[in-house]
This record gives sequence, C-alpha cells and structure tokens, in this order.
Amino acid sequence: MANFDKPYKFNIVLNSQQVSTKSSGNDNDCTYEFNWTNIPSGKYRMSFAYRGKNNGDLVADDSPQIFLSISSCPSVYQASGQNGSVISQFIGTLGIQTHAGGQAYFYANMFDNPDVFYNNEPTNGQIRVQVFRDNFTTPFTTLGGANLADYVLVLSFDQIGKIYPYHL
Repeated sequence: MANFDKPYKFNIVLNSQQVSTKSSGNDNDCTYEFNWTNIPSGKYRMSFAYRGKNNGDLVADDSPQIFLSISSCPSVYQASGQNGSVISQFIGTLGIQTHAGGQAYFYANMFDNPDVFYNNEPTNGQIRVQVFRDNFTTPFTTLGGANLADYVLVLSFDQIGKIYPYHL
C-alpha cells in the first residue's frame, strides 16, 4: 500500500513597488527578499500570473520576456547556435492588452506559459525578476523608451514530490 502525503502549495506575491534595497531601482530588474526556511523540502512545479499597471505607450512588435532567478535550478533549457544546451532562468512571456487613449498593460494568466519545474526548493532569500526584450539581453522598454510600469507577479508553487535522502 502506497503512502500518500497531502501535497503542499503556496504562492509568493511580488510587488514591484516593494523591492529589496539591493534592487536596481528599475521595474525591469527587481530583487526581493524571501525567507524560504518555512517551505518543505521537495520538488516543485511553478506557474505564474502577472498584471502590470498602464504603460503610457505601445510597444510595437515586441513582448516582454520574464526571467526568474531563485537559488534552485529550473527545468528550462535554452538552445543556441552552438552545440549544447544552457539552463535558462526564462519562465515565460507577457501578453499586451490595449485600451483607450493608446494605453496598454501587460499580463499573463496562470495557464499562458508552460510550468517550470524545480528539483528542490530554494535555499536562500533572494528572488530576482528581470524583464527583457525578445533577444533575452536588452532590458524591456516601451516604444517611447519608457521603462516597464509597476506590476504584481504571483508565483504559484505546487509540491510534486518529496526529497528523501535514504529512499528511492
């Protein structure tokens, strides 16, 4: 008979207006502090939701690319023009919603991007969120050159397995 442990779920809310003093001061590169010691050891599946404030202008044909750095290795690999694969911090893209007066906001719902898997929970406190253009290196700006508007990003973690050092 198999033992069943109730799955563990938690959300982390990241508000670009409440960042660490180690943050860059730009919404394209925010650092947050988080105490991971209360999170049970295990393997996790992560999805996210994002909602930004209005940006003053549109972005033409570019969309923001979200990168998340936590002290755990993600299951994301980035192909390149050379032989091999590189682990990437990429977690997804944002959609744009336009409305009156040329205003636009960026968003992502929980199911807009594929899940990211982690083989263990992070072990130290910093969470870094970076937003780039589609080349994955240039910080995102709008067509008029404005930085990304303030946002709320919700990281949703589901435990999908436990780590037992002496069990297979």
